[in-house]
Amino acid sequence: MKKILITAALLILAAGSTMAQKAIPEKEVKVNYVNDFQRQEKNATDVQWWRVDSLTYKVTFRDAEKSRTAMVFSNKGMETHYYIENHYPHAITDTVSHLYKGYSITDVWVRKVRNKMTYQARIVKKSGFLWWRKESDPKVLNWEVDGKFIGE
Repeated sequence: MKKILITAALLILAAGSTMAQKAIPEKEVKVNYVNDFQRQEKNATDVQWWRVDSLTYKVTFRDAEKSRTAMVFSNKGMETHYYIENHYPHAITDTVSHLYKGYSITDVWVRKVRNKMTYQARIVKKSGFLWWRKESDPKVLNWEVDGKFIGE
């Protein structure tokens, strides 16, 4: 019985890892996006590029202050995400707890597009326990910088 449980756990972990999104090598990213990123973030560390779709690329990294940051490049322009670790603004936690019962916040970031800044939060419903955690029904919510809830 113990061997069966261990084998089942290993199969579950292997299946989960194959479904996870993989980083792509920098050489697969458009040269102008790589050049723009390197020009703006000379001291970036832990750099990983991701293909969002055929025209959009995302790069995640640690900036000079070691903060988690991301930039999204597409033919529509560039946006920057400054991730907020641990202590989220009260407007975000209050909105999620009152309007989205059963949801958990997974990430909160400040989104900057040109000179306009907003807060965004990714929320999901979580189920399961221990190593078998499942996220479902993900949503991205938006707030003005002053805390006014914009919507999904």
